[in-house]
Amino acid sequence: MSLPFFITIFIVLIYIVLFMDKKLSFTTNSIQFMVLSIISTNYLTVMTNKLEWIRASRDVTQFISLLINRECILPLVGVVMINRYLNSDSVIHKSILFISLLFFITSLDLLHLHFKTIDYPQWSLLNTVIMNSVYLIISIGLGKALYELQKKEVKKGGQNL
Repeated sequence: MSLPFFITIFIVLIYIVLFMDKKLSFTTNSIQFMVLSIISTNYLTVMTNKLEWIRASRDVTQFISLLINRECILPLVGVVMINRYLNSDSVIHKSILFISLLFFITSLDLLHLHFKTIDYPQWSLLNTVIMNSVYLIISIGLGKALYELQKKEVKKGGQNL
């Protein structure tokens, strides 16, 4: 049951990313996506295998839905976050964006708990909210750094990053 749900969310996020206004170029968004995918994959691996604070399901379809969430959906949320963040001028809009995307990511974790894809033997949902907010802050920092590199490339008259 969880696999079709997360595939649907993934497809909807792809359409959102494709048709939204972006300040970052395609290459910069791709770099952002790849780095965030590596971060979220390593986070999942460390938490499940090394520390054993999170227990993943042994069911193949449920585990695939967890992988789709961590390797595809979360990096796309990071790409949406930074592009909307850079397009917004108001601190209020940036705060609302941060809180709404944090709520979205946390609700995905709640759905994983509901579908019994993951279990928290030595972890709590509050810790997950904190880690999700750190993830969004990392995506903002990475996106700002990539945006600055992109602006320097354009100023030099070189190829756009």
